Amino acid sequence: MKRKLAIIMTAVFIGCLLIAQGTNFAEYASEVVAEPVPSNGQHSGLAAASGQSGKLSALPEGMESAAENEFLVLYVNPETTEIAVRDKRSQAIWYSNPQNREDDPVATGYNKTKLSVQVEIAYFDSAGNALKYDNYTHSVQNGQYAIEKASGGLDIVYTLGEVKSDMDAIPKYISADRFQTVILDKIEQSVDKREVEKRFKFDEEKQRYERRDSSLKGIGLAKVTEIFNRIGYDEEQKAIDKAAYGEASTGSANVRIPLHYRLDGEHLTVTVAAGEIEYPASMKIQTLSLLPFFGASGREDEGYTFVPDGSGSLIRFNNGKTYDAPFRTALYGSDASISQLIKIQKEEAARLPVFGMKYENRAFVGIIEKGDAVAAVEADVSGRLNDYNTVFPSFTLTNLEEVTLTNGWRSSTVKKFQAEPFAGEMTVRYGFLGTGEASYYGMAAHYRHYLIKQTGLTKLPDEGDVPIYVELIGGIPKKKFFLGIPYNAYEPLTTFDQAESIMSQMLDKKISGIKLRYTGWFNEGLNHNLPKSIAVDKQLGGSKGLSELKAYADANGISLFPDAAFLEAAPQAEGFKKSSEASRFITGRLAEIYPYSAASFSQEDEREPGYVVSPKSLPKMTAAFMDDYGKLQLSGLSLRDLGSELNSDFNRSEVIDREEAKEIVKQQLKQMSGSVQEVLVEGGNAYSIPYARHIVNAPLTSSGFNITDESVPFFQLVYHGYVHTAGSAWNMADDQDSTYNFLKALETGSSLHYTWFFADSSAIKMTEFDYLYSADYKGWIEEAAQRYGELNDVLHDVQDQAIIDHRALADGVYQTTFEQGKTIIVNYTDALAQVGGITVKAKDYWVGGEAQR
Repeated sequence: MKRKLAIIMTAVFIGCLLIAQGTNFAEYASEVVAEPVPSNGQHSGLAAASGQSGKLSALPEGMESAAENEFLVLYVNPETTEIAVRDKRSQAIWYSNPQNREDDPVATGYNKTKLSVQVEIAYFDSAGNALKYDNYTHSVQNGQYAIEKASGGLDIVYTLGEVKSDMDAIPKYISADRFQTVILDKIEQSVDKREVEKRFKFDEEKQRYERRDSSLKGIGLAKVTEIFNRIGYDEEQKAIDKAAYGEASTGSANVRIPLHYRLDGEHLTVTVAAGEIEYPASMKIQTLSLLPFFGASGREDEGYTFVPDGSGSLIRFNNGKTYDAPFRTALYGSDASISQLIKIQKEEAARLPVFGMKYENRAFVGIIEKGDAVAAVEADVSGRLNDYNTVFPSFTLTNLEEVTLTNGWRSSTVKKFQAEPFAGEMTVRYGFLGTGEASYYGMAAHYRHYLIKQTGLTKLPDEGDVPIYVELIGGIPKKKFFLGIPYNAYEPLTTFDQAESIMSQMLDKKISGIKLRYTGWFNEGLNHNLPKSIAVDKQLGGSKGLSELKAYADANGISLFPDAAFLEAAPQAEGFKKSSEASRFITGRLAEIYPYSAASFSQEDEREPGYVVSPKSLPKMTAAFMDDYGKLQLSGLSLRDLGSELNSDFNRSEVIDREEAKEIVKQQLKQMSGSVQEVLVEGGNAYSIPYARHIVNAPLTSSGFNITDESVPFFQLVYHGYVHTAGSAWNMADDQDSTYNFLKALETGSSLHYTWFFADSSAIKMTEFDYLYSADYKGWIEEAAQRYGELNDVLHDVQDQAIIDHRALADGVYQTTFEQGKTIIVNYTDALAQVGGITVKAKDYWVGGEAQR
């Protein structure tokens, strides 16, 4: 301690001399403060951590330079641990926390203190109480943190909670039985047993041992503490003994969280590794929120927050929607292995792990790089709890389910937690945009460039015509009757010959660029048996019929994508072993899948359920499938669920969390895409795109949450020119408005998409597939021909071009600009639109840049 004090005093003295002589103190500090201080809120001479530093007056107030590269400078405030990043290109400074937070007129008490937070955890204690810890209230204010230099950045280690004395590790009271079995029986050396025994006195009447506080000092305390640690007497054991004698808990649980900041080129990365977090076994950390106020905007700012809801949504700064729920959406949709009895609102899944905030002439974009499968994006507007607009990621470390226990007329609810918490890394990569880039389309371009660099995303070849996606449904199961006795039968909706007939009619109507997705073609139809092997359905024409359809498609420039599903097992699916191949809910029950009632929003549990296939079963299953698929010599493959669904397995003997499930799915996608020429996926979750060239059922709109103000085609802004996309089938939408669908395709550069079958529509009556009532191709092929011809005329020459600009010109009027200058304006309204001297008719469009319409 004396040595550290001497160093500090020397630094202060020399610093005064240097300042008096006009010398930059930061350049000298790294030589004086030579070693990091591990605790008590001290820091390690970060003013010159990068080896370069500007003038002291140029630094953000109260901050010191921590790292610097060609693009960015990272600063830290050693008193509060907040950070700031200066973008050298624009000179904009981005702060982890609002700089004028003390003047916030809305926030009071804890809400005002929370404005200084960089990381927060929500957890349940051993009694089931829901509590929160944050690094400012429970660490910084107590001086319980350490700041250390690191290559390209810094590490901050927080100790949250009241730091207890060493004596608190030893129980005040312990029963005679537990003193023997839990303590003495586990001590190997007799000398250690005597050491422990003399620190306790036995109460004959109460049959318990009581700690001798007077003897537990200095060396004695150190010896006993070391012995207790060695035999594994931990917080959980101590809690048992405290509860047994009604001893009040002294202090609160300690949590140690290391936070890592790094400069990586033009990005700042922020990482928390869940496996590095230290906390008592009795604590169940549910969520971790990271930098909840990074870049937060105030009342005086103009701009918006971008959130990845469906195609994308904007939340205007200070929109006054404080009575609507804050925004929160989990990435990649819901987890079918978490029981959900009621589904009130149909939400568009968040397919991309991206969020951001745009000011007048600057913006930042956050990319959730690791831990995205357990992540959510949260956002709020000013005026609710504080005076700031915010957006940030949170991560679920431990999922839970509530179980109701009934005893006669009494019932109680208990919480059941997943057996093993998430232990992976959580990394967010922040990029910074200046004037000319500060927009949601600038954020999309930034993310696209990131994908090009990180995943090898490549441009589409110039193929001429726009694709049109047609799903043809092969066969379905149908309950039939013989002499009044029900039996399960197979109902062919589109045979291979009939599929060829439909394709021939499309070609005759000048429809080109056909992408034929064939569902329900093997293993007993649409809800096929588990795809461990392939048996082409004979009722459709068998392997010979499929081969002939393939030959016809090849000869006529049609891409054929036979479809398979892997993540759900249909009721009574053959080849499926529920006990070993199904995922489990947290409660241990098999993860069953029921359809939801549109009327009651609840599960239709009178129906026979399907099951969630455990991720651990995928590698063996997909390998067997691809062995058989290769024999069919097909060049395309449609994957129904590997790009749209992501499920855990909470089996207590082998938990597979959602992030682990994502890595398993990615590996299958990689191997399968390497065996065929082209892959088509549904939905388009970000991790699937490096392996797919086609996405159907891609999001074209957002969920329309009340707190949001506008949907934007961020998804298409990222992928257009690199991946072909189409929204949901035009004929299957609740609102089959052909004009709206056509204008949306023009605005987003998307393709047409239809779901059809050949049979009469009466074939699906009295089946679970009655939702296909509008899929009779005969009612749609003429519209498809007319719309395709018009769409192809407009978009055929921009298929391989990125969208570089998108904006709202007026309510219901949008402009899209492609890479080489073509511009499209669409008018969704019922009125004539006048924009910039251009007249666009009601529910019509205008094309410019090369030729005007």
